[in-house]
Amino acid sequence: MESELKGDHITLRILSPENISEYIKQFSPEVRKFLHVTSALAELTYLHEAIKKVVAQKTFFYCIFNQSNVLVGALEIRDAEQYPGQLYAWLNERYWGTGIFQESLAVAVPVYFQWSSMAYLNAHVDIDNKRSYCALKKVGFTDVGWYNGPYGKQYDMILRKQ
Repeated sequence: MESELKGDHITLRILSPENISEYIKQFSPEVRKFLHVTSALAELTYLHEAIKKVVAQKTFFYCIFNQSNVLVGALEIRDAEQYPGQLYAWLNERYWGTGIFQESLAVAVPVYFQWSSMAYLNAHVDIDNKRSYCALKKVGFTDVGWYNGPYGKQYDMILRKQ
């Protein structure tokens, strides 16, 4: 995996211990609510495990930085055999509607497909999370059905390799 991926308005940097403090600072209560993460401590535990997986090349995990070099979100594409929804992504609410999320996916996904040799990736989105659903549709995800997630019904969406 490349340590840094560049877009026109964003830079993706591979998850590392140096990013954790800023990550947790930007991982707001609003973001946690949408992701059903109980606390910053729970996410911190997840991050420490994710770093081990990044080092072992078992997950594809980048932090999203804006043009001012501020960490504003994260994007992980997880192992399909381990997680029913591969895409784990968030953007701090101050940056919603800016196009950062779509550009991050547009930069990351082709690299992911090259790295993984997968033909598609999937995402599960809560049916009441219209913002995420619309953002994924904008970058080419399509509906394949429904999934009964741990917090209720979710859209089951995929993005095929181009």
